[in-house]
Amino acid sequence: MPHASQPGQAKLAMCGIAGAIDAIAERAAGQVSMLNDEQRSRGPDHSVVARVGGFTLGNTRLAIQEPGPAGNQPFVSFDGRYHCVFNGEIYNHRRLVERYGLAVRTTCDGEVIPQLWAKLGLASLAELRGMFAIALVDSLEERLYLARDPFGIKPLHWRIVPEGLLFASEIRPLARFGGGTRIDPEAIARYLHLGAVSADRSPFLEIAALPPNSVAVFDRASQVTVQPILPDGPLATAGASTGLRAALTDSVELHLGADVPTALLLSAGVDSAAIAAVGRRLGRDLDCITVSTAGAADESAEAAETARHYGHRFRQIPAALKDGDVAAFFGAMQRPSIDGLNTYLVSKAVHEAGFKVALSGLGGDEVVGGYSHFRLLRHLPGLRVLDRMPSPVNGAAARVLALTGAATESKLRRLLAADGPREGWGLSYLQREVLPEPLVTALTGIACGQSADSPGLQAIRWRGPFSVMVAAEIDIYLQAMLLPDADCFSMASSVELRVPFVDRDVFVASLELVTGTSKWPGKEAIGLALDDSYLSALAARPKRGFSVPMRRWMSGPLAPLLRAAEEPDAAIWSVVDRGVAERAGLMPLRPDDRWSETWALAALNAWLSQGSRGDRC
Repeated sequence: MPHASQPGQAKLAMCGIAGAIDAIAERAAGQVSMLNDEQRSRGPDHSVVARVGGFTLGNTRLAIQEPGPAGNQPFVSFDGRYHCVFNGEIYNHRRLVERYGLAVRTTCDGEVIPQLWAKLGLASLAELRGMFAIALVDSLEERLYLARDPFGIKPLHWRIVPEGLLFASEIRPLARFGGGTRIDPEAIARYLHLGAVSADRSPFLEIAALPPNSVAVFDRASQVTVQPILPDGPLATAGASTGLRAALTDSVELHLGADVPTALLLSAGVDSAAIAAVGRRLGRDLDCITVSTAGAADESAEAAETARHYGHRFRQIPAALKDGDVAAFFGAMQRPSIDGLNTYLVSKAVHEAGFKVALSGLGGDEVVGGYSHFRLLRHLPGLRVLDRMPSPVNGAAARVLALTGAATESKLRRLLAADGPREGWGLSYLQREVLPEPLVTALTGIACGQSADSPGLQAIRWRGPFSVMVAAEIDIYLQAMLLPDADCFSMASSVELRVPFVDRDVFVASLELVTGTSKWPGKEAIGLALDDSYLSALAARPKRGFSVPMRRWMSGPLAPLLRAAEEPDAAIWSVVDRGVAERAGLMPLRPDDRWSETWALAALNAWLSQGSRGDRC
């Protein structure tokens, strides 16, 4: 049976938020109530609509602790000036209460937001450690603030409508208002190129995504300005590091606070095992879950070994695509993504097993450079030498490097070309590519070149090539795909997914291990930091992770999606040139060695079809 965490921990709640700027209170209340209803899976335990001057706030609550009325939103400052609703968790809220002498009525983490704002104003957002999407109304100055955590773990979107403004945690509910939506061609091009829409965009022209690490300020007329919370980004702003061991231990301890059944998603790898190791050192007994699917690599035996080693409970749960799962998966998908089906199945299994909260090792590969293509960093000096070599030499080098597993031979040939990438950003960009840029441009008419000039990236370049590659992985993969998929598909099953590795102190501690060098920490750094020989042994094994048998399923339960996308009047051909797809060999759609390209087209069509049925897109 699931075991609750230790009592007396932080009172936390994962939720959905919504709201409006509208002079007519009744109309605003009705629209916000509808937004709440559309986001019910994010917070099935309580719902509220509250009017604050000319602003209306909404919240749906998933009660993780203190399920009674004391934890319900909105939270209000003692002077009554600031009102807020929020989605997420403020892990350091008790420390903030002590540091700033905040007078709070409850132990709910969200209550610190308006109380700290009353002391520090906008600067209070930089003090929050956690994952959050916040809507705060200043009733005196009549302003609405929308804020999103530095890594973009929690989503937030808004839409200008004739009545004023609407905002919500999810995109699809907003698409039902204001007379329909139009697909953003640039968002589709980016999806086809890299497998997901960028974290600072919505797939609809009429709906804006608040970028990670940002706060948007609206006046009563719905005029907006957007600015960063941390000017140089989360990798450059943490204080002096106390080391990876202390940072990781502190983050795991903060993430373990809950008074409802909590699971650890345990794999055969180092990241989740490190959470199990820290949990044991903290004296916590964890419920470890491994989800497996027939036809994919089964990690259950290795995960069970890890659970036994650290003295935790263990359960293996089989998962399979059942009737209705495919439709439910695309119904939950807020933005097109070529990933996420694994997260959907895992979250569904966690919910059915009786857990409301699950800890994940997501982000560990970005923290220490665990992906195979980080090995390419060691070859950067030699690439400049190869630039002067004839093409046959480059071809032979590509074949040799392909044997290391760092990338496919075709991508390595492009890497070794004279105009190939010669720094960490370009290496990640090439590795994450689904369809090459020239083909995407031909398919959509949109150029989708890379950009490596963000202020956050410039602020950490001095640390070395590893830091640049980490920044690229965060931008291209973590923020654009992994975190949005984790949020929408866990929330679809009313499960709160916590990611202790996605913490600025943990990232900065890892960067400091190799600052000024051409090296990268690698997974062995985790075992060394925790002085744990078991983790060091795991790091020496080949990298693994939970997966689903996509090629097999694309010949089985997912095959109808491929056939649907091949139809001449399929939704995808309204945004993609079918003739170009046929000439490029992308048609007919088949689950062969290019299955990821096939799935990119089939998934996009399924997402577009879902929207055309429900969102008047």
